[in-house]
Amino acid sequence: MNDQKKYLLFIVNPFAGHGSKAKIPNYISKEVNRSKYDFDIVYTKYSGHATEIAAKAKEQKVDGVISVGGDGTVNEVASALIYSETAMGIIPGGSGNGLSTHLGIGRNPKKALNVIDSFQTRIIDTATVNDKFYVNMAGVGIDGLVAYKTKQSAKRGFSTYLKGALTEAIKYKNQTYKVEIDGREIEGKFLSINVAYGSMFGYNFTIAADADTSDGLMDALMIHDARKVDYFGNAWRFWAGRIHKSKFASLKKTSEIKITSYDDSYMHIDGEGYPCQAGELEFKVMSQSLKMIC
Repeated sequence: MNDQKKYLLFIVNPFAGHGSKAKIPNYISKEVNRSKYDFDIVYTKYSGHATEIAAKAKEQKVDGVISVGGDGTVNEVASALIYSETAMGIIPGGSGNGLSTHLGIGRNPKKALNVIDSFQTRIIDTATVNDKFYVNMAGVGIDGLVAYKTKQSAKRGFSTYLKGALTEAIKYKNQTYKVEIDGREIEGKFLSINVAYGSMFGYNFTIAADADTSDGLMDALMIHDARKVDYFGNAWRFWAGRIHKSKFASLKKTSEIKITSYDDSYMHIDGEGYPCQAGELEFKVMSQSLKMIC
């Protein structure tokens, strides 16, 4: 490898999203500026494989590791690169692409490759929930259930997510949680509680319009108990970035939050849904922990 060049490793998740990823590696091979970069393209074969590949790249002091996939792939790659000099880039290839959109990289793979070519970096915050890493958003309630059901579906994409969200919203029963934040406790029924670094899930579905990935704080959006008609009547606020203005929502910036559930439920971490046993979830900031190309 030419010492004057940077070395990039593209990690492609061929199973992400809802369309063929065959064109993206071809575009990478064609468009990477070979006078500036040497590179390789590798494909993941199973869940967690991207983390293994990225961890090895970090040990080898690779200049940049590029996640090619959705939010789940971003999570796997980022978890291996925290507190290192290896920079992370994103070429969006998933369904939601929430962090990519928040960082201004967008949803277009061609635009994303231009961002990577510039190799401008900044350090962003990441987080943990009960020691599980995340980089964009995590939470409990209906969003966790919808994410879990969507993961079980053979179909992906916005229409699948929206259909699932509407179906579950009609029959969902709000659960009781205790929230410890800023030295006070809030207990009651909630539709959802999301703890965000980025501003959105994806598809411009915005949870925290003013979220800042570098301020050392989490944005906790709590959707309180309300009539179903109120939820549906205020749904437009998510796309307008104004859900925190709703009378049944509250938004708090904090460096630490604890959420206690009294019943088994569902949670989501960077777009992936999981069953969640009753008990305490502790969210913590890892300030200035990930070097991003953005």
